[in-house]
Amino acid sequence: MKTLTTSVIALSLGLGTAFAQDVTEADITDALAKNDGTEVLATVGEHSVTLGDVALTFSTLPEQMRDQPNDRMLEAITEQLVSEYALMDKAIDAGLEDSREVKARLEAARRATLAESYITAELARRVTDKALKEGYDMMVADFPVEEEVRARHILVDEEDDAKEIAEALRGSAEDFAKMAAEKSTGPSGASGGDLGFFKKGDMVAPFAEAAFALKAGEISDPVKTRFGWHVILLEERRTTEPPTFAEIEPDLRRQLTQATAQAIISEVKGESEVEKMEETPPSFLIRYEQMFKGGE
Repeated sequence: MKTLTTSVIALSLGLGTAFAQDVTEADITDALAKNDGTEVLATVGEHSVTLGDVALTFSTLPEQMRDQPNDRMLEAITEQLVSEYALMDKAIDAGLEDSREVKARLEAARRATLAESYITAELARRVTDKALKEGYDMMVADFPVEEEVRARHILVDEEDDAKEIAEALRGSAEDFAKMAAEKSTGPSGASGGDLGFFKKGDMVAPFAEAAFALKAGEISDPVKTRFGWHVILLEERRTTEPPTFAEIEPDLRRQLTQATAQAIISEVKGESEVEKMEETPPSFLIRYEQMFKGGE
């Protein structure tokens, strides 16, 4: 759900086509050396809008809003923060700061921010390259080594047709793909009957037994399954190998982060004195704003 800040910034930007950001690494290094976020971009009464404030707001925006030109982003977010400070002062003057709803919302924001900050800090401490590598090593150790074959097949309805095709192809497997495209009734016919690599358990038993009994380049006798009659060409054999660390590092990091976050939450809750009331008000009351607004 969009916040008011996000919605207003989106309207200000117009969110048209994304623009390339032509900033070099040298530009970034130089700018970071000269600025630390405390630079004041605007003032509103006694309040200052800093570069850090704008950067923090930018970090909360959804990805589809981040590809706009940097100067437009800086201007739009600065203007939004100026508006928020001005509106905040008006709200304080009107006594809204002391309302039950505002106090509840401020406490909710404080609670959520601190909770997220703790989890983020713990994740940075626990989800390390070493932990990822250890997880990968455990996965590789348990990785099942299985034989796979790559095969093509031609599927027809009648055994006599399958025998005729098999006999015609005995002398030249090179014609198999062409024959499959012409004769096969299976969905792989359009791709020359290519089934790609598969394990024995991936196929129905009669087909798998026949395919795995072949040598590379051999063509099977007709094989009957519930789908019809098959003529199979075995093209290649291999054994499965685990993916490299680089290939699955993003997935490993995501899985470890999710598991670690849940572990952190469980640990913290276990260390806290939590007591849930046996008798609670009617649950439908959570749908009513009076619960946090009161009689205001």
